[in-house]
Amino acid sequence: MVTPKFDEHDRRKVISEVEKHFGVSLSRSGSRRKALASEEGKSFWIFGGYDNWHGIPPDMIKEEEKRNTDGVLVVAKRYAKRIDVYAGPLKPMIEKKKSLSQTKKGDYQFNIHIRGNHLFIKEIPDLSLPKLGAAVYSGDEKGSDKKLNEIKSLIDKMSPDERKEFIKGLSDDQET
Repeated sequence: MVTPKFDEHDRRKVISEVEKHFGVSLSRSGSRRKALASEEGKSFWIFGGYDNWHGIPPDMIKEEEKRNTDGVLVVAKRYAKRIDVYAGPLKPMIEKKKSLSQTKKGDYQFNIHIRGNHLFIKEIPDLSLPKLGAAVYSGDEKGSDKKLNEIKSLIDKMSPDERKEFIKGLSDDQET
């Protein structure tokens, strides 16, 4: 059986929830999908998965140490029909990075456990992230999002004349 993965559709759903909650617009900060920033430059690290462990590339920690944005740590736990989103201060993770285990490649790792409406980082026991909410996101909804993205991608590849013809064809189909 294939192990489900937290993918870009899940990540976009979580980013949307975080943007609504904090009233910000987030964009990538550097090359990492996990590292985002608000318009004001505040860091938002977004981790997500079905499992209870997560990895942090060392360059993300170095960058945050340099910038010191008083950022936000977001951890999303994916279930079959929903994604629970937790958020709290990023600073304790940076300050206590030595408590995290490191892989041979140098990536930092942390494990989570959830009690009630709080997510705890096992390696940093005094770091607790309260639950922001749950995003309902079933397999059917995710499938629809994937199909919509495929259609958008196909339309983006069309020339302006092809797009006009395509839209005209859709319009003609609606009238019949």
